[in-house]
Amino acid sequence: MSLVIMLVSALAVIALVKYGLVPGIDRLSAALGWSLKARGKATGYATSVPELVTLVAAGLSGVWEAGLWNIASSNLINVGLATTVVIAYRRTGDVFCRRYAKELAFAAIGIAAPLLLMQLGLDTHVAVIPCLLVLFFAYLMLDKNDGDAPDGLASGGDASAALGLTLIVGSLGLIIVAGNILGSATRDVVMQMGVPAIAAGWILGVVTSLPEAVTFFTAFSTDRVGSEASGPAEQMQELLDNLAASNMSNSGLIYPLGLALFLATTGLL
Repeated sequence: MSLVIMLVSALAVIALVKYGLVPGIDRLSAALGWSLKARGKATGYATSVPELVTLVAAGLSGVWEAGLWNIASSNLINVGLATTVVIAYRRTGDVFCRRYAKELAFAAIGIAAPLLLMQLGLDTHVAVIPCLLVLFFAYLMLDKNDGDAPDGLASGGDASAALGLTLIVGSLGLIIVAGNILGSATRDVVMQMGVPAIAAGWILGVVTSLPEAVTFFTAFSTDRVGSEASGPAEQMQELLDNLAASNMSNSGLIYPLGLALFLATTGLL
């Protein structure tokens, strides 16, 4: 039964992202005149909500290692997914352009941070919390140039900020519910099968990366808001900002917040 619940909740997360979250961000960005870079970053933050839910649930259930490996594996899987999309759309030659250096660097830092802390045995040290938050703040400051919005994303038109915000809030709320069910069901499945914590974390990483799988492919879609005004460079910019924002929010924001809650509830803080 847990396996069925896991599969159904995973499909629910995909549907909520594809038909709720992404259209909501598109409408809001069009109404407010966001650039594609800003839209990519917003999407990256939003699609990290399942990792937050799963990490907190894992920590409160006493399986912190599985939750942390969820973060680490999600970041690695995100890179794999982005690479798959770039190859599928035959855009490999565009990736290593100098204009994307910051995004690629931050995506790599997001991967390295939790792996290094686990290797050093410092993953639950209280000092990790402020250090990672400072790292995330540095990312925000160094990557705050959002550029200009293309004509297709200019403020006004038929886009509705209110409708976009409603879609975002509603879909995020449902994703939190579905993500919590997904994490619990996946944990039940792996515990019933006697799977090690690292393997459990990887399984959770796969399922919580489903929103990124949807949004990465959507970045090159030709039937979304603003697509008629975006060229290949802007589409790649949105994809890589989505990747960087997702990885950095996982490691620099979700990890320390989840750790703080874990240490507080276990009396270690």
